[in-house]
Amino acid sequence: MEISAAIYRCLLLLLLCSNCRGCMDEEWNALQQIKSSINNPIGTAFSNWYGKDCCRWEGVKCNVSTNRVSTIYIIQKRDPSLEESWYPNASLFAQFDYLKELKLSGNNIGGFTSPHGRVPLSIFANLSRLNNLDISRNSHLEIQPEAESPSWFPSFSLNGLKLGGCNLKSIPSFISQQQNLRFLDLSNNSLSGPFPEILYNISSQLTALDISDNFLHGELPDDVGRIFPQLHYLNVSFNNFNGKLPPSMDKMNQLVTLDMSDNEFLGEIPHGMTSNGSCLEYLRLSRNKLRGDALPQNSSLPNLKWLYLHNNEFSGTFPASLSKSMNLLIVDIQNNDLSGELISDFPALPQLRALLLGGGNRFEGPIPHQLCQMRHLHNLDLSGNNLSGELPTCLDNITSWTEDLEFEGTFEFRMTFEMVLKGFLLSWKRVYSYLRLLDISSNRLEGTIPIEMTHLISLRGLNISNNLLTGEIPISFGNLTTLESLDLSHNKLVGKLPSELTHLMMLSSFNVSFNNLSGPIPQGNQIDTFVNDSYLGNPCLCGRPLSRSCNIVETAKTSGCFFSNMATVYALLFWGVSFLVCSV
Repeated sequence: MEISAAIYRCLLLLLLCSNCRGCMDEEWNALQQIKSSINNPIGTAFSNWYGKDCCRWEGVKCNVSTNRVSTIYIIQKRDPSLEESWYPNASLFAQFDYLKELKLSGNNIGGFTSPHGRVPLSIFANLSRLNNLDISRNSHLEIQPEAESPSWFPSFSLNGLKLGGCNLKSIPSFISQQQNLRFLDLSNNSLSGPFPEILYNISSQLTALDISDNFLHGELPDDVGRIFPQLHYLNVSFNNFNGKLPPSMDKMNQLVTLDMSDNEFLGEIPHGMTSNGSCLEYLRLSRNKLRGDALPQNSSLPNLKWLYLHNNEFSGTFPASLSKSMNLLIVDIQNNDLSGELISDFPALPQLRALLLGGGNRFEGPIPHQLCQMRHLHNLDLSGNNLSGELPTCLDNITSWTEDLEFEGTFEFRMTFEMVLKGFLLSWKRVYSYLRLLDISSNRLEGTIPIEMTHLISLRGLNISNNLLTGEIPISFGNLTTLESLDLSHNKLVGKLPSELTHLMMLSSFNVSFNNLSGPIPQGNQIDTFVNDSYLGNPCLCGRPLSRSCNIVETAKTSGCFFSNMATVYALLFWGVSFLVCSV
């Protein structure tokens, strides 16, 4: 019994030792040669590529039972300032028989070489276990599928393939053999012609397709929704597609992200496309020629977070169906032809960060007080509409504008779409930053500037120009010390410019032109950097940078303000005397 136990312990020790031996010499040598060929790596790249166990190196993973290299991540390791390209030796990758994932993106690869010169993508043909390949964002790499051997049939079956930014002019034919492909990125290439039919062959399993930033044109297939029923992510933006959006897109009811922006699409949004979008979180249809309602009346998008419909030809009123989308972070419908009152159907969206309704829209009526319930709002643009009434006094309820965030002038969030494909994590991330801005310029707003507006101490930009505002500029504007841009021009403001404006040390743009302001222009700090244009149309202002001196006699001679003020005094005296006479 003791002998059997001893034998068992020896066998266990041998097994453990076999897994401690590190990676194979051939693979270790190949990795070292790959590292050496990357001249001038960036920063601390490869800083831990030492020792005999390459399985512990950053970006390298090994199979736990065989210790064979299964993953190689060499992502953005070369100094981007280098002009010369990297030409890795193709034969080195043939050493990794157990390789499943290979990522070489962002390294300025110009091509793959072998002892016999440059070779095409077929260099990876014998990596039979490969299921994810990423050579994207290598702008000097020129893959020429037409030069590929027509008899090339890869031994691998890919789940993910990223060839974005590789100067592709056509799609490699081997893709048609990849029946298990789940994610395909062909973005930022030079693909042209109609929607690629080769994609039909791999459509059944495809869950993510990115063909953005190409030169594709024509209409989308009528049955595109039935061809790609499993898609979670579809990006066809920045092409030259035209025609109507296919009604069959209502079959894509698993979409999480849909980006069709920057094309020539026209017509209306199909009703079924937004009535069955319970999964949709990101919808971008901006910069097309779409018309009709901004969203169909029966729309139901409960999980929607990002909505971009700007720069189209939408008409009608603000989409009331957004009241069902309480997770919205961004609504951008500017530069359309929307109209009507905002107050009636305007939903209070508690998570909203940016509401952009400016540009060519024609909204009217008062500014809805529901805005004051959106406490996380960062960017509000209502400019260029026909809004009337007074400025709301409740804007200081928006805490993101009133919190003291000295070093946090922007909010940043990441739009992340992730899915796991047999253990392989695919992630697309976009970072959006919006300054804390308030723009309600070019409307028909009246009344005075409410003192509550001077409580918005985190604003970086404030534009209330081109309205009918009256009264004086509040002294407490000097509290808005994070302001970089302030535009009060083209109103009917009166009185003096508060000397407290010199406290705005970050101000780089300032305009109070075409009001009825008077008296000396404050001097000091940033205010001294602004020229005449900031003060035009105020004949009673004086002092630098204007040529008008603040000497009373000179002012009376040149501006007529003296006589205007005297007329006001005489009028007051007249009515005062009249009142006394009448009272007697």
